[in-house]
Amino acid sequence: MLIVAGAPAARCRLALVTAAFLTGACGHTEPFTTPSVGSTQPFDPTPPVRITLNQGADRDASWLPDGSAILYSAEQPGRHDKDVCLAELPPTGGRQRRLVCDLSSTGSEATEAVESPVVGPDGRLAFVQSSGAIGAISPDRGAVSVAPGTDPSAGVEVQAIPYTIAGEPRHNAVRQLRWQRADRLVFVGSQWTYRVPCQFCQADTIVSGLKIGLLDLSAAGAVLSAVPGTDFASGVTPGATDDEIYFTLGGDSRVYRRVLSTGATDVVYDFGAAGTARDVHAAAGRFTAVVGGRVAFSVDPQLGPTQWDSGGIIHVVDPATGSDVALDGPGLFRRPALSPGGDEVVAEGYPLIIVPVLDPVTGAVIGADTTVGRSGDLYLFGTP
Repeated sequence: MLIVAGAPAARCRLALVTAAFLTGACGHTEPFTTPSVGSTQPFDPTPPVRITLNQGADRDASWLPDGSAILYSAEQPGRHDKDVCLAELPPTGGRQRRLVCDLSSTGSEATEAVESPVVGPDGRLAFVQSSGAIGAISPDRGAVSVAPGTDPSAGVEVQAIPYTIAGEPRHNAVRQLRWQRADRLVFVGSQWTYRVPCQFCQADTIVSGLKIGLLDLSAAGAVLSAVPGTDFASGVTPGATDDEIYFTLGGDSRVYRRVLSTGATDVVYDFGAAGTARDVHAAAGRFTAVVGGRVAFSVDPQLGPTQWDSGGIIHVVDPATGSDVALDGPGLFRRPALSPGGDEVVAEGYPLIIVPVLDPVTGAVIGADTTVGRSGDLYLFGTP
């Protein structure tokens, strides 16, 4: 899956490419093997701690419910099938504990991807699964899957992707998958579209948040529904109780809370002049979000309202006190996840690349062109 970043006028040079079917691959391993992948220490111990170092993209990090490990999606160059694999790290970073790639007996004959892995309170693993022809620009099929433990190869498809909900446009992507409670999943239903933004550019996928979805697994057969009032959602997380969610909307600086049983919605926090809020995640009475940075919400002639996002600054908020702390780090960040205790944040970090602009006649430096790195690594922050 690709996620475009950057303003519409600069997509070619600001693209945040994290593609299951275009970039990266995973080391060929059987489920639950323990390959030798380097030091037992983080790659960079300087706060924030850089806990992965990958030529491909590392993304969609989540914590085990007891805080004992971090799961994420990992691309690793070297596999001919270009898989995106489930990886597991200790909570402090260091040596990779697990790398699970092929999800089926014929996995090496197709590109398979595990995205948005998250473990629920009862130990079940939910994730977005996709597969397609090796080298294809897009997958042939996808689904939300659930496994009885943390092995994705044991997953069972519970919701096909794409899908439609009455009164809603077709959704062909699921992002920010979370367990809203033990028997219900919540996510941002989205639409992806492939586009070549300029001559000789790589094909990008523009992912637009459409609506927050709920997937109820309490009965035989999953029941899918959309949350009213969440058009152009850019983030969602379970709230403080089993009956509420926090969410963000495209181009909006506010974090909202909705009580699912009544539909009551209010503003939890407004970042105001700090900028657009997105990628919200809550734990232990606090929440984190990405705010400001390189983000723009506009109406695309073909796609309609779309948020272009290259990342921003991580904020940690305590709603009870109104405390808002911005976390300093290199580059820009996406999709932060609070630890179960609320004292650490793991997030995707993307480097800023500064290239001097030269006068074509004299060769003198007359400015600088700043772009955002295409592939992210994971960083670990302590919180105040």
